[in-house]
Formats: sequence, C-alpha cells, structure tokens
Amino acid sequence: MERYLKRLGRDVWRSVEEGSHVPVLTPVQADGAQARLGGGQDVMNRPTKDDLDKMENDDVAFYEISCGMAPYNFDIIINCQSAKEIWYVLKNLYEGSEQVQDKKLTTALNEFNNFKDHRGESLEDLFKRFNLIVTKLSNVGTVRRNHETNLQFLNGLGKHWTTEKMIV
Repeated sequence: MERYLKRLGRDVWRSVEEGSHVPVLTPVQADGAQARLGGGQDVMNRPTKDDLDKMENDDVAFYEISCGMAPYNFDIIINCQSAKEIWYVLKNLYEGSEQVQDKKLTTALNEFNNFKDHRGESLEDLFKRFNLIVTKLSNVGTVRRNHETNLQFLNGLGKHWTTEKMIV
C-alpha cells in the first residue's frame, strides 16, 4: 500500500506520514488589508492553491487506504479522521507495537544464530526450515548477506552431513 500511495504522488504519501494539512487562515478586513485587533469587519482569508492541493492529497490518501481495506477490517478504522491515523492503526494491527517488533527481531535472530539440524531431518526439510528463519529476519527488517546466510546454514549441519559440507 505504501508503494501504491507513493505512486499516486509523493504528496499523497506525505499526508500519511505527516497527517492532514490544516491551512492557516488569518483574519483580514473586508478591503483585504491585514486586520488589527478590535478593528472593523473582519473576514477570514481563503486557503491558498498550495493549501487546497495539500487538502486534496489528504482526501486522496484517506480514500485510497479506506477503499483498500478488506470489508471485515473496516470497523477497525471507521472512527479514524486522517490517513495518518488509519496507517497507525493498521500498522499496529498487522506489525504490532515497537515492543512486539523488538521481540520478533530478537526471536528471529536467536533462531538464526542457534540454527542446528534435527536428527533424522532430511536436507530438504532442513533447508525449508532455515529458509523460514531467513524470511522471518527479512520481515522484521534484517537482511543478511548471502555469504553469511550460507555459512550459517552449513555450520548448522550436524556431523552426519560432513561429506556434503566438504563438497560445498
């Protein structure tokens, strides 16, 4: 969804990151001069073109995120007032809070660093299990170099895989 919103325009994504734009309207006298405190008939100046563009981007971001929601999740965001608020709610729902993300990272790193084969496990099953661990690391934002990943896999192979390790 982030890529999609950025593709619609960087200013649309800005609405998600920074929140809705609120134009600053200052009172002016009916003749257009800056109003003085306590003086005559004051009216509010109109939003600038830049203000209107930013508010349009806010509406686009809100609409696109809302329409991209699965119907069963719509109740979660029904009371959100901005695209930023929707994004925050969805991010916590699907990725978890910072504490949850830290725990996921710690767990994935421990699984990676302590990877060992299980007795009787085929090489194919071992590789699938290792691949899942590498995917978990990637999902929490940690990507290992191929060299490091390959070494960890080889080091996780037990003694009964010595011949295969020598070949590689």
